[in-house]
Amino acid sequence: MQQSQPSELYQAWDALGEPEQLRLLERVQILHSAEDIHATGTRLQGRAAIAVGRQYATSFLERLEGWFFQRVIAQMGTSAGPVTGIEFDEAFSSRRDQFRPDNLPIDDDVIKLPDESHLHSDKTFVRQLGLAGIGSARVRIAVRDWLRASTQRDRWSNENLLRPGEIDIYERRLTEEWEVRFEAMRDDLGEQAAEEAMAAAAKALYRWVEQEARYSIRPGCEEPFVTTGSFHLLAEGLDVGWHPQYAARLMTLLEPAGSHS
Repeated sequence: MQQSQPSELYQAWDALGEPEQLRLLERVQILHSAEDIHATGTRLQGRAAIAVGRQYATSFLERLEGWFFQRVIAQMGTSAGPVTGIEFDEAFSSRRDQFRPDNLPIDDDVIKLPDESHLHSDKTFVRQLGLAGIGSARVRIAVRDWLRASTQRDRWSNENLLRPGEIDIYERRLTEEWEVRFEAMRDDLGEQAAEEAMAAAAKALYRWVEQEARYSIRPGCEEPFVTTGSFHLLAEGLDVGWHPQYAARLMTLLEPAGSHS
C-alpha cells in the first residue's frame, strides 16, 4: 500500500472541520511508556518461539503479521469490523498448526496468484497436456496449480521448513504411483494402438491426476495443488507423462533446430 507524504497528511487534517478533528482525537489512545518497535519485535519473537519453536519463529511471525496487516486494511476500508480477541486467536491457532511436525504452511498469497497461463504456453508440461488432447480451460487450471506448487515449494525450501531429502522422497512416491498406472495403460493399449486410442488413454491417466491423485507431502498438508502441481513439475522434466509415447514425441519437438545436420 502506497504511503502518504507528510504534506498530504497535513492537508487531509486541515481539510477536516473542527468537529471531525475532535472526534478523531477522542478515538486516539496513547500507551504510556510502551516499548519501542525493536523491543516489541524481540518480545514477539520470543512468543512465537514458544508457539512453534525457535527455528520457525520468523516464518510464523511473517505469516501472522501478513494476516494482521490485511485485516487492518480491511477495517480501515470499512469492509470489516474491529479485530476481536476471538478472531485473532483463531488466526493465531490456524497458523501455528501449519508449523506442526505433520504439516506445512499454505500461504494466502500463493493461493491468490494471478492467472498467468498465457505466459507459459511453451512449457514442456503444457506440451504434454497438448499431446493428451486436454482442453484450454483445464490447461489453465494446470498452469495455476504448477505455479502455486513451484512457488510454495520454493518458499518452504528458502525458509528451511523442509526436512533433508523430503521433496525427493515425495517426488519418488508420485513417480512410482504414476509408473504403475502408466505401464498398465501401455499394456492395455499394446504395440499397435491407434492414435485415437492412445489419446483417450492419456486423457484417462491425466484425469486420475486431476481428480484422484491426492498424496500429501505431510499428513496435515492436504492442499490438492501440492500434488497436482508437483506432477506438472515432474512432467516439465519428462519424469512423468500422459501420452504413451510422450518421451519420444517431446524429445523430437524439443531438439534444437539443425541438430540432425
